[in-house]
Amino acid sequence: MNTRQAIQPSDQAKVLSLAFSLSRNRFIAGLSEGIQIFRSDNCLTTHQLELPKDGGVAIAEAVDDRYVAYVGGGNFPVSSPNVLIFWDAVESIQVTSFDLHEPIRGLRVNSHWLVVLLDTRAVVFEHQQLKGPSNGRNEDQPSPKGPNRVHALYPTANNIYALASLQDNYLALPASAVGQIQIIPLDTGSKRVLRAHTSSLRAISLSPDGTLLASASEQGTLIRVYSTSTLSQVGEFRRGIDQAIIYNIAFSPRNRWLASTSDKGTLHIFDLRPRRPADSATSPSSPSHRHSASYPTNRLSSGGYETASNPSSIPTGATSIQEYYGLRPPPVSNIPSAPSPGSNTSAAATALAAFKASPFAPRIVHDIRSVASTPFYTGNDTLHWQDGGPTHAWTVAPNGTRKRVRRAVTALPGNPTGKPVKGIITFASIPKDGLHNTEDEERAVLYVIGGGSDARWEAFDLLPSSQTMPPISGQGNGWTLINRGFRRFMTRQYV
Repeated sequence: MNTRQAIQPSDQAKVLSLAFSLSRNRFIAGLSEGIQIFRSDNCLTTHQLELPKDGGVAIAEAVDDRYVAYVGGGNFPVSSPNVLIFWDAVESIQVTSFDLHEPIRGLRVNSHWLVVLLDTRAVVFEHQQLKGPSNGRNEDQPSPKGPNRVHALYPTANNIYALASLQDNYLALPASAVGQIQIIPLDTGSKRVLRAHTSSLRAISLSPDGTLLASASEQGTLIRVYSTSTLSQVGEFRRGIDQAIIYNIAFSPRNRWLASTSDKGTLHIFDLRPRRPADSATSPSSPSHRHSASYPTNRLSSGGYETASNPSSIPTGATSIQEYYGLRPPPVSNIPSAPSPGSNTSAAATALAAFKASPFAPRIVHDIRSVASTPFYTGNDTLHWQDGGPTHAWTVAPNGTRKRVRRAVTALPGNPTGKPVKGIITFASIPKDGLHNTEDEERAVLYVIGGGSDARWEAFDLLPSSQTMPPISGQGNGWTLINRGFRRFMTRQYV
C-alpha cells in the first residue's frame, strides 16, 4: 500500500462503492460527493444524480436506468447510515425512504424485491405502486413503483461483509451457522440451508437464471458450485494454494464461465461445461458432500445448455463404469509406461502423468484450475484515501505534552477495513435480438471495475488461444484472457 502523501491533494471525488445493474449494461458508483451511473461497455456517464444535498454515498444499487437505492456514508455522508433512500433518477425525486434504526451494511435490488442487509439479519421489501411526491413537471406520468411492504425478515450470521445474492425470486444469504448458506425462493418462502464450507463465508453469487450458486470461504483457495434445486455440489475449482480474499464471483449469462477476483490481483476464469467421460476417467472420487450426487464434482450441468468438451492433457484409460466414476483405480496396464529409447516423450512428464493417475496422489493434484487468468488493477491507494490526509496526527496527552497518534481509518459498509472496493466483475450481456452472439462458444467479454482514489474500468476478452494474434504456441485447445484496455472513469471523458 502506498503510504506517501500527495504534494497537492486531488479534488476529484472518491469512489466509495460500485455495483453493476441487473441488466449488466450499467454500473453505479457511490461517491464522496453524490452518485454517478456509467455504461458498462464504454464507461461513459449516463446519469449524474441531483440529490437534495451534497455528501457521500457509501452504498448504491441501480434497478435500471431510472430507479436507484442508496445509503449515505463516508467522511461527510449525504444522509444517515441507518436510512435507505429509493430515488427516481429521471424525475429527480425521492420515491420512498426507510429508517432501519441501525447501520445498513448492504443492499440488493431488482425489479421485484429490495433486500436490506443488517449486521445479523436481512429485511426483504416488496415493490408496489406508490404515490410519489410530484416535482411539478409531469402530472400525467404513472405513479412510481418501489419498495413499500416488508415481505420477510431472515436471520443471518454476523454479516460484516454484506454477503448476499439476488436473482429474480431467488435470494442467497449466509445462514446462522458458520459456512452455511440459506437459499430462499422469495415467492414461496421455503428456505433451505446448504453446508458449503467449514470456515466463514467471503463471497456468494447466484447464476443469472438462479439455478447455480458459487461460494468461497475466507481461505479463498477453493470456489464451490452448487445446484439451487437439489443443493448438490456440482463443481469445485481451485483458485490457488495461498490464502486470499475473494473480491467477487460472477457467472456468464449462459452459465458457461465462472469468473473470480481476489486481493492477489488476478482475474481467474473457470470452465463450467461438462467434461467428457474420458477426461474424468483417471480422477479419483473426491470426498462426498452430504447433499452431493454420486457423480464426480467436475461434471457440472449447465441447465440443459450443451457445449463442446474440453480436451484434457491427462492420459485416460477407463475400461469400466467403476473406473469412470472413480470407484476403483485404473489397472496397472493403463498407467503410462516409461518412454522407450529415442522417444520424444519426456520421462518427467510421463512420471507426472502416472502420479496423477495414481489413487494415492494428493487431492490438490486432481483439483480443477482456471482455464485462463490475467492480472487486473488493484490500485495504489493510501491508507487514508477517502480524505487524502496524513496517517498520523498530533494531540495533547493527559500530562500536557504533545503526542503523535495514528489516525483511524473510516470504515465503509460491508468493509470494516475501510479499503477501497476492487475487482467487481460482470460478463457482457447477450443482445436480446441474438445477433452477433458468440458468448459461451467462441469468446466472452468481461468488465472489471475498482473504486478508491484512482477508480478504473478494465475490459477483457476471453478467446481461444488459436484466435489470438499471434496464436499462442502449445495452447491450441486452451483459452487466453486479453486486457483490451482501461479507463479512469472519474476523470474527463471523451467519446
